[in-house]
Order: sequence, then structure tokens, then C-alpha cells
Amino acid sequence: MELRTLKYFLAVAREQNMTEAANVLHVTQPTLSRQMADLERELGCALFVRTNRATMLTADGMRLRQRAEEILQLVQQTEDEMGTQHEVAGVVRIGAGETQAMRVLTDTFAELRRNYPRVTCQLYTGNADAVEERLERGLVDFALMIEPVSVEKYDHLALPAHDTVGVVVGTHSPWATRTTHQTFDLATWSDGLVKPGQLNVVGTFDLIGNAALLAEAGTACVLGIDHLPELQTSRLRFLPLEPTLTTGSVVAWKRHRIFSPACGAFLEQLRATLQQ
Repeated sequence: MELRTLKYFLAVAREQNMTEAANVLHVTQPTLSRQMADLERELGCALFVRTNRATMLTADGMRLRQRAEEILQLVQQTEDEMGTQHEVAGVVRIGAGETQAMRVLTDTFAELRRNYPRVTCQLYTGNADAVEERLERGLVDFALMIEPVSVEKYDHLALPAHDTVGVVVGTHSPWATRTTHQTFDLATWSDGLVKPGQLNVVGTFDLIGNAALLAEAGTACVLGIDHLPELQTSRLRFLPLEPTLTTGSVVAWKRHRIFSPACGAFLEQLRATLQQ
């Protein structure tokens, strides 16, 4: 399987039309169709569902699309790193959950860029599982994860910032007049209106941005952490748990990883920032 073939495949997946993809790639439509047919034979599965109007991906095609994007991204990263071995330049890729601890990393990057203006960053935001998966696959260089999290197999640094855990409610919610949310004694907190066995679980979420809209609408109370931009609105209130519950964050990277000059400089700058 050649890299060029993967690029052709991604073009077809993106355009959803063989002729339009051929135009984008500056090849003939028969040539592109033959390349895709050869790829299907090589992999032993159908990658496309072809109709008169569109060329859509099958389930196997969707899996290949994800892998192809990752492969080509790693190839591009390798080319960039090999081309900047003698200067501090290139991309620092950071995966992170939603936490105010991210400011430590952005401040670190800002200081690094003042000294090395050819360094850029690529940020990915997701929950802990998604961020760690990208770290494992080599798609991010550093992962900022909210505790509790298992980091035994990684090198890591603990960050000084801590987040307060609480409940996000809409300002029109009957709970909005309260100042705290009792962690364990839910019946007392709600004046007997809600007992643990009576909880109505509305749903689950990974990042709080969209879930906060449910709180605004009065549909749900959302468990989360404070000081997130999505919560800084007059339509929401944050009620910290009582007794207070806080959580820390760590920055992790793969053990024995050989860093690019940009990533090595970022880590050095981060260590210096944490020692201040």
C-alpha cells in the first residue's frame, strides 16, 4: 500500500465523488477508479458503495479513512521533524481535557514562542480516554489529563493548578438559590425533595460545553469543574460540592520518546515554568 494511494483514497472519501476527486488530484477518472479498485483487491474488502450520484464509504472504508489520516499525519510529522533537526522549529502537539490547568501549558508555549518564533502548536481537546488514545498512537506529543488517571507507564509532571468539582445549574433552576451541593447527603441538600434512589439520569457527556446548554434549559444539573469558559455566563450557576472536592492535572508523554527540537524545548520550558 503506497502513501499516494492513501492520499487518493482520502480525496475520494472527502469529495464523495470519483470524478470530482480526480479533478482535485489532477488525474483522470479512470486512473483513480483503477487505483481504488486495486486498493480494494489488496485489502480484500469493499471500501465504497457506488451509486450514479455519489461514492460513499462502507464500514471498512470508514475504518481505513481513520487509519489513513493517522498514517499521513505521522508521515508529515516525521518529515517536519527531520527537516528541523538543527534548529528549534516545528509543531508541538498537545491533547488536553477541559481544565484551567491548560493555562500553564499555553503560558509555557507563549514564552517558548517568544524565544523561538518558528515553533507552532496543534491543540486537541477531548476527554481523558480520547486524549490518552491519541498519545498512545503518537498523534499528540503531550497529554494534559485530569486526575484521577493512571500515568505509571508514562513520564509525567504534576501541575500546580487544581479544579473545584461541583454541580452546574441554570439560574432558573430550583437549586440555583443554594450556595453548595452536599456531596453525599443528597436528601438533606434538596430538603427531602430528592432521594438517591429517585435520581433521574438525563444523560451523559464527555465535554461540558453542550451539556451546559441542558443546564441552561433547566433539563438537568450537570456535574463538572469550575472556571471553564463555557460556564462563564449569567445563565448558569456553579455550586461547589460540600465538603470541598478538588482534582489535579498531570502532563504526560510517552516514555523513552525521542523528541523533536520543538518538543524538547517545550518540555524544558515547562520544567522551568513549574520551578518558578
